[in-house]
Amino acid sequence: MKRINKKTILRCAMAVLIVAVGILAYEAYQFDQPGEVPPSQAARDWEASVTSPDIQREHVLIPSGDVKLEADLLIPTGGKEKKPAVIFSPVSGPNTYQDYLGTKIPQKYVQDVFLSRDMAVLYVNKRGMGESEGNWKHQDFQGRADDLYAAVQFLKEHKSMDPSNLGVIGHSQGGWIVTLTASQHEDVAFFISLAGPTTTVWEQSENADENRYRCQGFTGEEFKRKVAGAVKQFRLAASIGKFLPVGELGFYPRIIDYDPRDVLVKIKSPGLFVFGDKDALVPADQNMERFNEIFNNDPPDNLKTAVIPNLTHLLRITDDLCKQLSQPFSDELVQALQDWLTEKGY
Repeated sequence: MKRINKKTILRCAMAVLIVAVGILAYEAYQFDQPGEVPPSQAARDWEASVTSPDIQREHVLIPSGDVKLEADLLIPTGGKEKKPAVIFSPVSGPNTYQDYLGTKIPQKYVQDVFLSRDMAVLYVNKRGMGESEGNWKHQDFQGRADDLYAAVQFLKEHKSMDPSNLGVIGHSQGGWIVTLTASQHEDVAFFISLAGPTTTVWEQSENADENRYRCQGFTGEEFKRKVAGAVKQFRLAASIGKFLPVGELGFYPRIIDYDPRDVLVKIKSPGLFVFGDKDALVPADQNMERFNEIFNNDPPDNLKTAVIPNLTHLLRITDDLCKQLSQPFSDELVQALQDWLTEKGY
């Protein structure tokens, strides 16, 4: 039997190492991608909702920094020559406005509300989603706010828009983004935050973990251990992301210390915060408490809040905090939006 010499062993070891490094590099590349949203019934439903003789639709690419962002501008036909408009800012994670979490949230709470008031609607996909260039995982909240304001600038130059009446509406993480944008740009005419936190990112994450484990049936000391473990895991992921900024590991440390306190006190434009009392991710009581604490229980007249009974984080109604999906939409939320817009003269 031939003896295997050291050089052969070394070559084999090097080959195995090269293959392993290649596999890890490929996995890291895949993990760092912004994600894909496959064709779905929700996207087909959205497409049908914007295909109407009552809507002029413009599919555009909006420049923002060194990228272009996919967008759809919906303009009601007839009415005013120069339209007020609202821009939608979405939730966290990989999603598109065409298939928004597999739901009809954009149709129910954006299109149906604003188009009926002769207001235009602009949807913009985050970096890397749909036809948008770039990668949202490489941004922080300021980067998302800059992209949102680029959309405001786009509308300002549009011949059919009223440049003095351009607002923003955000859902969930999008609520943090619209308030940040409004605080930095007084030409943002108004903002609406739907289930957007007023707490820090840390607090929002812990609130969500607490409700998750409650809904799984944990109580007492076991419940406390589960929540503490989840908090440690989130902190660990953020710490790792500082040294290995790949994918969402790199995204976490960019947002983890965000606190909207200084942002909210700077806002001059009118704004509405909407919370649901069955929201498991952004609980109404904690966020209302934080809102009132920020303003010493004396919020400015330009900022209003509304707590909608039985409303979930996905803006459905339920009588059970632990049932967040596949529930009816909230007519009370629609009415709250309509009332506030009427009060503001839209």
